[in-house]
Amino acid sequence: MQVFAHLFPWRVGFILIVGLAVSTYLFWWAHRQWQGVAISPIKALFAIINMTFLQLAFTDMPPDPRLDIFPIIIPLLGLPLISLFGLRMISVVRVFFVRAERGQDWQEALVQSTVTNHILICGLGRIGYRVAKTLHLDYQMPLVGINDVQTPLVEELIALGVPAILGDTGHEEILNKAAIERASVVVVCTDNDLVNLETAVRVRKLNPKARVVLRLFEDELMEDIKLNFKMDAVISRSAVAAATFTYAAIGGEIMETFELADREYVLAHIRIGSTSPMRGRTIGEVAEERDVTVVCHNGGSTLTIEPPPELHLAAGDDLFIFTTVDRMIALIDYGVKHHLIPPARRQGPILICGLGHTGYRIATNLLSLGCQVVALNAEPTQLAERLSEQGVQLKFGDMRWRPTLLEAGIMEATTIITCTDDDMANLQIALRARTLKPDIRVVMRVFDDQLSEQLRHLFGTNAIYSTSALAAPDFVSAALNRMNVRLVDIGPTPQAIVRLQVERSHLYDLPISDLHREEGLTVLLHARDGQVTIPPQQDTRLQVGDEILVLATEARLGDLNRRNQPTWNPMP
Repeated sequence: MQVFAHLFPWRVGFILIVGLAVSTYLFWWAHRQWQGVAISPIKALFAIINMTFLQLAFTDMPPDPRLDIFPIIIPLLGLPLISLFGLRMISVVRVFFVRAERGQDWQEALVQSTVTNHILICGLGRIGYRVAKTLHLDYQMPLVGINDVQTPLVEELIALGVPAILGDTGHEEILNKAAIERASVVVVCTDNDLVNLETAVRVRKLNPKARVVLRLFEDELMEDIKLNFKMDAVISRSAVAAATFTYAAIGGEIMETFELADREYVLAHIRIGSTSPMRGRTIGEVAEERDVTVVCHNGGSTLTIEPPPELHLAAGDDLFIFTTVDRMIALIDYGVKHHLIPPARRQGPILICGLGHTGYRIATNLLSLGCQVVALNAEPTQLAERLSEQGVQLKFGDMRWRPTLLEAGIMEATTIITCTDDDMANLQIALRARTLKPDIRVVMRVFDDQLSEQLRHLFGTNAIYSTSALAAPDFVSAALNRMNVRLVDIGPTPQAIVRLQVERSHLYDLPISDLHREEGLTVLLHARDGQVTIPPQQDTRLQVGDEILVLATEARLGDLNRRNQPTWNPMP
């Protein structure tokens, strides 16, 4: 009923009622003054209604000619108003009762009449769509979306019950239609940095109290923009995803990366296979030989934090190790040496197909790891020029064609990464590469989740990722001002790797031992002032700014996040 009340043509209805009342009074007054006979107001109203619909002839009028003006003026004014009111009402009824007729009027009415304290998502592309879907289905958050055009992704969100306003995210009128003044959080995630900045600035002007999460492609500008534009969080989708693609290309599975004391650390997941050289050896031997810290061990049904050094590894076991990037690379080379991982680093180049922001970052990451890179793209771009300046060999043309791949050195390559913006193009490139070289390692970018699962089963592709799926959890975490969560498939119970920074909250001054005693929650590591402790000392009391990495069941995530919320809330 709130939406119906908002759509109702109140203004036209008010003008119609006022006009009817005024004309009824004038006719009643004129009849009494000029005709000399007083009629009741009801009869005057009935006469005006008849005149409006041309149902009162001049022969039915009183003999005083001065009253002849009424059957002329009343229809000229009344019929247009009644017609306009009737058309508006028909439109309202159709929109209200016929779902197929619900267009932007309905969406705007839905926002203005039913939504408050909501999360506004500006840009419903692949990132915005995933963030909106997660917030709506998993967290039941009130949402409003803005997108420049109608797309299948927008239509799907509308079908789920998420209101979507069409228009330029940077226009004040569009933001007002999305109830910007009542939004508690705004996620700005279009595909254009300039549009994102313009939108964020406009949002800050219209709603200074809202939490703003900004998507940005240019890493170099992140800190300056976060500081100067007062952004609560600045996230690069391609930067988040590129790390996963990079390590997948050389045979690693990275759960988290850390920048501590000017060194880069990783938390890596290793599954012991039936042919692994680690099988049968003890954890202590592997840790000492490879100079890594084994955070936890899963033996099928038993998850052990700080496993005993004498524990022997068996096929199917899972290890989580914490180490520096260079030691992680050495561990991957260890797998290469024992034929556990294809020799992605030691022999031949890695081909990167698609030089968007993600492909560019993957290339620079691989260069920093000492890998030989050949980059392919349909045509020259500014990002390609940057790679050329760094010494990367470039090839341009249709990457789905056999001659293009052969010219790029597919027969000598050990890995091919397909990361264009087109799922089918990525699939075609991967299939062509496998035809030319069946043993090549394939890392593929795919947006569609169902397609990615089918490809894993049908084609045995080594690694398939969606950049938007990889980055969406970061945007969701930033929007909710909560911890960063990565789901991990270990053991019989669904688990999540949770990385959070301690706030002045209920976790403040809490001993780590208290968390360890809670069922379904294990602290894997503790970091303070660039120093990492694995395993964390049980008597350590958490301080503001400390970082902890927690392995938790999904049932404990909400409780853990609530306990780490600041004890004061800047929002009214």
